Amino acid sequence: MVNIEAEIMNDYEISKSTRAIEVAKEVGYSSRIYDRSGIYLSETTPVDLIRQACLEAGVTYEGRRKAVIYHLKYEQQTPIIVSNWNAISAFPTESPESIDCCWVFYQHVRDTYAITKNTTKILFQDGFELVVPVSKGRLQKQMERTGRWVSHYSNNPVYC
Repeated sequence: MVNIEAEIMNDYEISKSTRAIEVAKEVGYSSRIYDRSGIYLSETTPVDLIRQACLEAGVTYEGRRKAVIYHLKYEQQTPIIVSNWNAISAFPTESPESIDCCWVFYQHVRDTYAITKNTTKILFQDGFELVVPVSKGRLQKQMERTGRWVSHYSNNPVYC
């Protein structure tokens, strides 16, 4: 977790500039959003922000999740293509219901570095760094699963 001053933005919409969303530790807020334009706090939960973004793209979170489970059998910590038009994909580091869950936006990740056995630093394409309470192995597995789903989805003529 990064302790940087955050701006309150309850009407935040996920976009191509969203890097990560985690559960807010600040009282009265549900999400801490890491965007290329700043860090924001929202009363909306991370998974509800993902749900809203899916609806904006004309699909449902539940439908996206069911498709991944059907095709690739990823029933837990399921990666989600939020918007295929805008190439926005995200994956949870834990169960979306977990207080330690951080949604990471796949297209922004450059590299990962283990800090401890269960703590990893994510280096984003623009140089921003975020420490998450998950092992490097699990984070890499989630990246691989998301990449596999993005590849499957983009190469399937049914979805084009």
